[in-house]
Amino acid sequence: MIIVSTFIVSFIIIILLLYFYTFRQVQKLPFNSPYNFLRLNNTNPETLTVICFGDSITHGQVSHNYVNILVEKMSKKGFNFINAGVNGNLVYNLIQRMDTIVDCNPNYITILIGTNDANSTLSEKNSARYIKNMSLPEKPDKDSFKKNYLYLIKELKKQTNAKIVLLSIPPIGEDKNHVSFERSKEYSEIIQNISIDQNVDYIPLHEKIDEYLGPDNHPKISYDEGYRWVMVKGFFLHFLFGYNFDRIASKNGFVILTDFLHLNSSGAKIIASPQAKFLMKPPLGFESVISTTLELTTSTELMPLKRPFWALVEFSSRALLIEN
Repeated sequence: MIIVSTFIVSFIIIILLLYFYTFRQVQKLPFNSPYNFLRLNNTNPETLTVICFGDSITHGQVSHNYVNILVEKMSKKGFNFINAGVNGNLVYNLIQRMDTIVDCNPNYITILIGTNDANSTLSEKNSARYIKNMSLPEKPDKDSFKKNYLYLIKELKKQTNAKIVLLSIPPIGEDKNHVSFERSKEYSEIIQNISIDQNVDYIPLHEKIDEYLGPDNHPKISYDEGYRWVMVKGFFLHFLFGYNFDRIASKNGFVILTDFLHLNSSGAKIIASPQAKFLMKPPLGFESVISTTLELTTSTELMPLKRPFWALVEFSSRALLIEN
């Protein structure tokens, strides 16, 4: 009896350790966060400061980090990148963090936000979860998204001299016949219309990924089967067993996505490449013309799964149902 009790207690402790370790890794602050930029006073008059403003896709802990691709390929060309992505953020949350962005005095601001806004409208359960976890003042919908997004852009234009570019959001899932894919398309159209209204640059990310997927893409799993379980299981595979995001995508039958919200290296390249081209045109006041060719390459080396621990992952990851 004592042996059984000891085993149960030990098992529970291991589960908790796995949970908290994974959670800490998911939330880990990027080395080039706005906090570190301001704390270390990294301002350099000889470089152009670029802020990538967004959610977990930008944060890059649970999605292939496209900001790091830009850092690797363009930092030696006179750019200083700040990763201002925060997991789970909706456009409302970006407004709450806007003062920090202004304090960084950026030359460029690229904005990729809206995946969580769109995802929150796909079920009442999603909506309630986002309201609670992200401290939203109202139920998220298309009207509140448009209102908040417009306010964000107007204030950034008013409070900074930065050149701003908006990106449409990636598809939610890869099934073009599913409401989640269509909803992400609708929110992307709102972003495009805002870019026209506010006379700021626009990168058609959703459109590029849609084209990349082609007409004959048939995902093997459905959003309705439990997108959060697929997402969280991927977190454990990545942080505990070293699966890279390409292998997670392959395991789930995706081409661009790793789960239904986050991207593999191919998706990250599709995000980074047009941003690099956008950055070729310096803001007024900088006389030098920056020219470079961005070679977006990342390793796709796969690491083996340590199968003796798989049952433990299956059990413990059900406890870690957190948003992107």
